[in-house]
Amino acid sequence: MSEYKNYHVKVYYSFETDAVTIQETEFLVKLKVFLEDKPGSLADFSSLIAKAEGNICFFHYDRAADCNRIVAEVQFKNRNSLDKFLKLIRDKDYSFKKEMLKDEIQVTAPESILEIKVKLVNKPGSLASFSLLLKRYHANVIYMFYNESIDSQSADIALATENPEEVSNLLSAINNEGYNYKVVYRGSDTEKVEQIIGLKLVEKFFLQLRKLISNKDVQELIEIVDSSKKLSAELVHFYSEVGNYLERGDVFASVLTFASTSITKIGKNFYVKELPLLQFGDTKLFTFRLPTGGNIFIFRYKDEITMIDAGYGLYYEDIKRLLKRKKMDPSCVRKIFISHPDADHIGSSGYFSEEFGTQVFMHPDCKGIIDNENRAYGTNTKLLKLNRHFTVLVNRFTKCRYPKKINFFSKSTIDKIGTFNVIDAFKIGNLKFQVLESHGGHIPGQVFFLNREFGLFFTSDYLIDIDSLSAEEKDYMKLPRYLMTSTNIDSQVFRKETRALMDVISLLDKELRNQGKFLLIFPGHGDYYQYQGTFPFSTKSNHTR
Repeated sequence: MSEYKNYHVKVYYSFETDAVTIQETEFLVKLKVFLEDKPGSLADFSSLIAKAEGNICFFHYDRAADCNRIVAEVQFKNRNSLDKFLKLIRDKDYSFKKEMLKDEIQVTAPESILEIKVKLVNKPGSLASFSLLLKRYHANVIYMFYNESIDSQSADIALATENPEEVSNLLSAINNEGYNYKVVYRGSDTEKVEQIIGLKLVEKFFLQLRKLISNKDVQELIEIVDSSKKLSAELVHFYSEVGNYLERGDVFASVLTFASTSITKIGKNFYVKELPLLQFGDTKLFTFRLPTGGNIFIFRYKDEITMIDAGYGLYYEDIKRLLKRKKMDPSCVRKIFISHPDADHIGSSGYFSEEFGTQVFMHPDCKGIIDNENRAYGTNTKLLKLNRHFTVLVNRFTKCRYPKKINFFSKSTIDKIGTFNVIDAFKIGNLKFQVLESHGGHIPGQVFFLNREFGLFFTSDYLIDIDSLSAEEKDYMKLPRYLMTSTNIDSQVFRKETRALMDVISLLDKELRNQGKFLLIFPGHGDYYQYQGTFPFSTKSNHTR
């Protein structure tokens, strides 16, 4: 029986009783086989069963569970038929072990999806004949289920054609061939498509993306994922891990979708919202809100340019063009101070460093995050794996480039402001800044930058004026949840340090008002705003100084 080692074969032998002689010579074969995930694979396999006169009594394929695996039970009437089948599948070199096959993305349009229940005659070759019909119309099966013991004359099938027009042609062909069928679902409703059993996790991501960007842009992103086996695998791992953390996973998926759309905002589609220029002696401060991701803050002092945060990496060329339009030479960007190592704040810093020798400064804890490409590295969060997959994907989609050489802030406490340690200091022109160390609620390696003389507080992903965000930004990111709870490494710590920041700001503002000044808050997203004694996050000020 060694030739049957890849299958479970049960043979019914002849035996006699006093009343009747029973002849049972059927062979029931149970097997698991792995096929390429492409149109026609199921038709080719089931045709081999038909050639050997085998009758399928159970057949299950679900691309959501495994896009390559088929589980089947087939009955053969005699040993010759069984041996013929075994020879056929050996000759075709089918695999019976899971290989690391690339997860092809094939279903990206809800209109191309069809789910039907079709009547089939319970005899050898029925499923093969119907599968060959699907192959002629280049339909890729995303789910197929047949169980003789439940319903011997019907199969449940979900499939996707290469384009939506082929659905009508396929239905006409099924009708012309005389099949009795019922349409369970014909694609048009994206939300319903995402619930269809058999739709792969990667395909759900791209269907979600289609709500936000054009088919051309989706296709460009698909090509990026298809070109990288690792990236495709990361998407699968990410969505598998999301299943364990549904609420947070939903927001992570929204942010991932938001990040991936950034590819459509470069070049001729690049735009920024420029906030009013601020000037402090000889130092000018420009604030730019990029199309997606974090803000960048650009200080010009004489011929020297300094940045706080750098935006997504894929905006690098656009940021250089932006500087030139503002009569600033990109080669004069001498220093970049990073608030934290998420891609939307650190992403282009490596490009500046490589091209112009720009010095990049950040907290020492950023090193572990960069080396391990995991924004939660060094923490004991249960979401460690999810954060890693998320980090890798966002970095790839937004072309994040970490600097090879990093200047780290000191970790020694040189002062205390409220509950926050002051660990370092630096100057930009005539402005002196203190570096405050975060408590770690949002991400390890988070710092805040404070200029006390003029009341400038750079709070990164804390204390954001939600009302200043566009409807598009809110729709993309679900930003209130994104920034206030779900992407934080420790939401409880995040909430406590947010309150601690508010206390610090209240005290600083009192000091400044005694001098006839006031405090400005510069968050990592949205508009900067003047502190007015409360934090409604709907403050609208004239932003003058």
